[in-house]
Amino acid sequence: MDQLDLFADAEEAPMPATFAARSRPAAAPASRPAPASRPVVAADAELDSLFAGPRPELPSVQASIPAPRRIAPLLIGNPRDAGQRLGEAVAETWHASNWGGYRMDIPVSVVAGMALFPIKGHTEDVTRIISKSTDWQLLQGYREIYAHTWAHRPDLGARMAPLMGWLTEEGVEEKAYAVRRVTETALRYGVLQLTGDPDPYNRSDTDVISWTVTSLRSHGAKQGLGEYHTPPELCDMMARMLIGDTPPEKGYRFHEPAGGTGGMFRAAAQHLRNIQADPAEYVWALNELEPLAAAGAAVNAIVWGLGPNVVIACGDTLADGGLHERAVRERKAVFEERDQILSYIAVAEATQEAIALADRLIRAKAA
Repeated sequence: MDQLDLFADAEEAPMPATFAARSRPAAAPASRPAPASRPVVAADAELDSLFAGPRPELPSVQASIPAPRRIAPLLIGNPRDAGQRLGEAVAETWHASNWGGYRMDIPVSVVAGMALFPIKGHTEDVTRIISKSTDWQLLQGYREIYAHTWAHRPDLGARMAPLMGWLTEEGVEEKAYAVRRVTETALRYGVLQLTGDPDPYNRSDTDVISWTVTSLRSHGAKQGLGEYHTPPELCDMMARMLIGDTPPEKGYRFHEPAGGTGGMFRAAAQHLRNIQADPAEYVWALNELEPLAAAGAAVNAIVWGLGPNVVIACGDTLADGGLHERAVRERKAVFEERDQILSYIAVAEATQEAIALADRLIRAKAA
C-alpha cells in the first residue's frame, strides 16, 4: 500500500497509512447545490495494510486487543442535539476512566483528531478499522493525523499544540486505556457522522469541540474564564443579521475578538453558503484567551472548510492591542519553517537516491 505523502499539495490529501478505506461514492446533499470548487476526496488504499512498517516510537504498547468490539453508532437525529450528547458522553467516559478529571486536553484531542480525519465519507470503514486497532496503532494513528494536519496547515497545526502535547510525552502508553474508551464513546455518539461528510456544509451543522470542552470544564472554571457555549441558534440569527442576503466582496475580513472555538464563524460560514458564497474566499480572524479553546478553533477552521485565510491568535484581546498582528507574523514564520523542513527532506531523499544509483553503477562495473 502507498504510504501517506504528508506534504502533498491538496488540502484533503490521501489517507494516512494508519487508517485506510475503500473508495466509495459520496452523495451530495439534496437540499442545496454544492459549489463546483468544493472538493470531494476518494480513497483507493487497501483496508488490510494498516500501519505499514515498524513504528519504534511506542514500543511498549504493541499488544493486540483480545476481542475487538463492534461499535454501532447511535441514531444522530438533530446534529446540534447530537453534538451536545457527544460532548457530555465523552466527559462522562473520561471522568469514569482511571484519569478522572485530570488532563482534559486528552479527550478533547481525541474528538478533534477524529474530526480532522482527512478522508471523508467512509464512516463505517473508519469505525471498523479503529475498533480493530491495537493500543499502539490507536495512539500512533492520532500522531499521524496531527502530523498530516501540520504538514498541510502549519499555521493551524501550530495553534493545535495544546491538543498534541500528550502524544509526545513519556509514558503515553499508560493513557491508552482511557484514550480507547473515549474513542469508542465518540464513535458511538457519531463523531464521524457529524464531521466526516465530504461536503463542509454538512460538517458545519454543529461544534463538537465546543460541546466537548464545555462538558469537561468544571462550573468554577467556566466562570473564571467567562467561557460559555453560545447557543447555535443565536449565532445563526446574528450571522443572518450581520451579513444579510448579499454576499460581501471577496476578501472581506470577519473578525471575532473573543471567539472561543469559533461558533460565530460556523454560523457565518453556513449563511455564506446558503447565499451561494464560498467561505474560503474570505478572511477569518479570531482571538481567544484560553489555549485549548483556541486550539479547538483551529481544528474547526479545517473541519468547517473556512479556507486558507484563517488567523487564530491566543491571548488577552483587551490587554494586548497587537495580538492579531503578532499572530499574522507567527503564521508567516511557521509556513517558512515548514517549507525549510520540506527542503531538508527533499535534499536527504535526493542524496539517498544518488547513493543508491552510485552503488548500482559500481556493482555493474564490478560484474
